[in-house]
Amino acid sequence: MKKNYINQKTMQNISVIAFASIILTSCGGGGEEGGAENSDSTSVAREHHQIAVTTIDLKPTNFSHYFTVQGVVEADQNAQLFPEASGKVTSILVKEGEMVTKGQTLMTMDSRIVAEQINELKTRLTLAKTMYEKQEALWSKEIGSEIQYLQAKNNYESLESNLDALQSQQALYTVSAPFSGEVDEITPKIGEMANPMMAAFRLINMNDVYVKADVTEMYMSKIKAGDSVIVSFPSINYSVNTTITRLGNFINPNNRTFKVKLGLPNSKQVLKPNMLGELNIRDYHSKKSVVIATSMIQMTPSGQEFVYIVEGGIAKKVEITTGINYEGQIEVLSGLSGTETLIDKGARSVKDGDEVDVRS
Repeated sequence: MKKNYINQKTMQNISVIAFASIILTSCGGGGEEGGAENSDSTSVAREHHQIAVTTIDLKPTNFSHYFTVQGVVEADQNAQLFPEASGKVTSILVKEGEMVTKGQTLMTMDSRIVAEQINELKTRLTLAKTMYEKQEALWSKEIGSEIQYLQAKNNYESLESNLDALQSQQALYTVSAPFSGEVDEITPKIGEMANPMMAAFRLINMNDVYVKADVTEMYMSKIKAGDSVIVSFPSINYSVNTTITRLGNFINPNNRTFKVKLGLPNSKQVLKPNMLGELNIRDYHSKKSVVIATSMIQMTPSGQEFVYIVEGGIAKKVEITTGINYEGQIEVLSGLSGTETLIDKGARSVKDGDEVDVRS
């Protein structure tokens, strides 16, 4: 009985050893030699795997940065014209939208009372002139008294001065154009009373317009007269390139801004006073900069920026330092010379030292 038990125990041990051998055989695949062969083939395949990428050839280029503020179109020759005297409107000699020249009469008012006074004074002046000339002739011959001569002279000159004053007063009943431009608005109608408290016309010359804007004082040292500006007018889908003509010297204490003035060409007459514009003012410019797209830049966990370039078909990691960016482009201050071939698409799939397949 004991002998039978030992045989059974021995058979169980043999079964366990056989089962373990099968498992080891299946895991080993073919012994040490076969395992080494498979490892070598995997390594060779990995070495010959190339990552498809696209590249960009860098070259130094111009780089500018702009900031945006809002401005308003203004015109020095944009005026409301007021009558200088009160009176009934007798004629309006222009129409809205009509171009007029400097000095042209726009409107007249009733000035009959002043006209009658002028006519009466002219009659008196004619007599006074005759008397003065006769007294002057007599006095030159030492006939008559000096007092008579001086009285005649004084009377003539006084009436002449009064006539000039009345004629100037009569001119107040006429409204004339102080400069050449377009009649934009006419307020009174013929037969209505006009007075110095009510504007009669708006006259605008749109050939000489400009834009004024408030700029925060942080840009005071970054911009100057002559700097380039792109002015856009969204309401009319129009933009124009111009330059800063003047910087204000006063800082507004309420909003910490200063005034900027820019001249505007307006040959097409599309810009109107009080029109809003967006000013893209250049505050930085470099003629030879290395500029790349911000999307190409990667960053290490420590915050170091880097990109990948291609050298001899191998991806190379290059750490860079960047400056300011504008509209998706950023200036590279160090790390790149501007002659490298930069990996664009596929840059986030490569590592330093990887072979790359450059695709067009």
